[in-house]
Amino acid sequence: MQTALRWDKNVLEPVFRELFSREMKNKKDFIPLLYGVENSNKAEESIEIIGGEGLMEEWKYSNNQVFYDDIQELGQKYFRHKKFSIGRTIERDFVDDLKLTAIKDRIRSMADAVYKTLQLSAVETFNNADKTTGTDFRGRPYDATVFDGKPLCATDHPINPKDPNDGVQSNKGTDELSIDSWDATAVAMQEWKDDRGNPLVVVPDTLLVSPYNARRAFQIAGIPGKGEGYEPDTNGNFNINMYEGQIKVIVNPYLKNRKAWFAIDSTRMKLAHKWYWRRRPENGSIEDFDTEVMKYKTVGRWTHGAVDWTWLYGHFPA
Repeated sequence: MQTALRWDKNVLEPVFRELFSREMKNKKDFIPLLYGVENSNKAEESIEIIGGEGLMEEWKYSNNQVFYDDIQELGQKYFRHKKFSIGRTIERDFVDDLKLTAIKDRIRSMADAVYKTLQLSAVETFNNADKTTGTDFRGRPYDATVFDGKPLCATDHPINPKDPNDGVQSNKGTDELSIDSWDATAVAMQEWKDDRGNPLVVVPDTLLVSPYNARRAFQIAGIPGKGEGYEPDTNGNFNINMYEGQIKVIVNPYLKNRKAWFAIDSTRMKLAHKWYWRRRPENGSIEDFDTEVMKYKTVGRWTHGAVDWTWLYGHFPA
């Protein structure tokens, strides 16, 4: 590499791309674990939020003909892409003098910045789940409410946003993580109703935690092939852990609230928590003739967010 490296864009750019690719290769990507990921070819994506589908009607009660039913429109969610960039400069003297470590460090640090930007973007939903005005990874405020005007996690989501008299339901708590609090949360989620009063059939199968709760999370979820299959903290009663093998644990170090934890229905999450790629991060370079500096950049466009709240239950212990 030392003898081949020289001040030539056709030589340097493949080297830079390879260094960048290697740095990104073995890093864990939480985006596909926490979102329904799609590609976009528009400046803005939108999803229509609709109510419950209703139920079939018996033939004789629909005048012996097909029963047609309307679906209530509850709102519209818009996703407008944002553009992100970062760059590094490499001076010709670095190349001429074969300062390989300095060159590698600059490219690797840029790759690390791209990776962290993506992962911090990915947890914004959860870091701001209990807020109406959220703060993005740069510290800038944004509207963190969902279509009913409430935070993603709230104690007063209206069952029917078109009729406040129908009551409310909650997807927010303050319990510390334990097998009992997971059990109570799973039951609560399965009791949620749609705008018509029919069961939503939400079944949590994923537990999102910070490293602080990782040990407890795996004790609850169990690890296939390890342990004896009993509930944690049963005081010698040896109760069978009914959740062993049924829960996927995601430990995300980018969660700000170390005690917060989220029960998630992964099937509904893919439909209601969206990440749109308009332009995946891509690299480019150009030489400045006058300064003899090679500019190397990474640019991407994407958007993300929650369509509705009926896929997770968040707990925020004091």
